[in-house]
Amino acid sequence: MGNKQANLSRKSLSILARTTDLDEGQVRQYYAKFVKKGNPRKARIDKADFCQIMQTCYPRTYKSELAEDIFRIYDMDNNGSVDFQEFLVIGTIISGGSNEEKLKQIFRIFDRDSDGSVSRVEMKGMVEHLFHLIDNRKEDKTSKEMAEALMLEMDGDSDGGITEEELVEAFLRQEVFTTLLVNKIIQRALSIQIHILKD
Repeated sequence: MGNKQANLSRKSLSILARTTDLDEGQVRQYYAKFVKKGNPRKARIDKADFCQIMQTCYPRTYKSELAEDIFRIYDMDNNGSVDFQEFLVIGTIISGGSNEEKLKQIFRIFDRDSDGSVSRVEMKGMVEHLFHLIDNRKEDKTSKEMAEALMLEMDGDSDGGITEEELVEAFLRQEVFTTLLVNKIIQRALSIQIHILKD
């Protein structure tokens, strides 16, 4: 049977180079590294492989729920796997996009039910997934208290839900807990990208 590898079409190569501002040679190099991490025949990384890579990146602070949250950033079509195009586009945004572009992608992991608003329950779940990474000795808050603090920082219209715009505004105002949480997510998303693309 042999060890066949999926190929990157000429058209896809050209589109990805234009979309990401990389040259075609860089896209080819990244593709070759990407297919080694997942299923080489399909050029995809499924959730289990993604979580395993995340565990390799953070052996002491790995938490499967957080790895699955980060996976949702990259799995743009919510089909349970990350293809090369998703990986490269999201990776380009996370590593070099504007704050607004990054936050738009990050909002998707807060908004678990994709209804356009982050509820208190969703916020509490996200904080619980990240809480072990936060040095909260200064604030001395529980995860529930931190989730409430985040809701207060972000919920500009006090309607009990956070919109994408409210998340962006809170981050741009440099609200303490919002900035802390978003930066932790960006750090994890960048780490997986670096790990996948390393030699």
